[in-house]
Amino acid sequence: MKSFIKLLPILLLVICINACSDDESTFNPTEGLTRIGDAYALGAGTKVELWAKEDLFAGYNNVFVALYDSVGGERITEAHVHFDPVMTMTGGMKHACPVINPEDENAVLELFPGTVVFIMPSSDMGAWKMGIRIHNHRSEKEGTASFDIIVANPSVTQLKSFVTGTGEKMYVSYTFPEDKKVGVNDFEVIVYRMVNGMEFVPVEDYTILLEPEMPAMGHGSPNNVNPAHISGGRYNGKVNFTMTGDWRLNLTLNRGDETTQALFFDVTLN
Repeated sequence: MKSFIKLLPILLLVICINACSDDESTFNPTEGLTRIGDAYALGAGTKVELWAKEDLFAGYNNVFVALYDSVGGERITEAHVHFDPVMTMTGGMKHACPVINPEDENAVLELFPGTVVFIMPSSDMGAWKMGIRIHNHRSEKEGTASFDIIVANPSVTQLKSFVTGTGEKMYVSYTFPEDKKVGVNDFEVIVYRMVNGMEFVPVEDYTILLEPEMPAMGHGSPNNVNPAHISGGRYNGKVNFTMTGDWRLNLTLNRGDETTQALFFDVTLN
């Protein structure tokens, strides 16, 4: 009995180690995400998988890249990743869209997170193709994976555009980093300017005012935080949903001597 008591701490330690090992073995970085597609980056010795929070749509998409060695299948967690989405229109004209590439060469929980703001949906007028350029630090080789993607037209608009008085074409979209809930929610607005059809740059000098309302109920909400610029054309704020239902997020954009631009996005909180 005394021998068993002496061994008890060791047994508990072994059980703990085994339990931790089981937890690690069941870790799935893409759990809850939607698989968009996969392809091989020829020349880089890399299999590339593209994942997203949901099916791709016109607007702000949070996307994630998983990389694997194309021979042994080992996961690659050190690489530079660049997005090159291009839409080819009927007649041959092409255009890109705003992107935010993964900020770090080191994967976050084994994935490389980024952003793609598709400026129009797939249709008979044009088709999207996603290029993902890889610099594989494991092999020190580079290559590009390319595959066809479908970009849906959401039932409720999540992308707005306007032209400033000086002729600049602006694109505005939004995202909720977490699932929407009753209460205060983190809220992000992104603003990009189209230089030409293939080049889009972040706009970092807007002042944005946020005013939520429930049109059907005739009220707004307190304790909201206006989106303020963080980096790369992204403006972070907070919106307070006081109840479930249909909300309208009114945004007022101001920049220098420009004419104030007002727009809104409708969202539903279930």
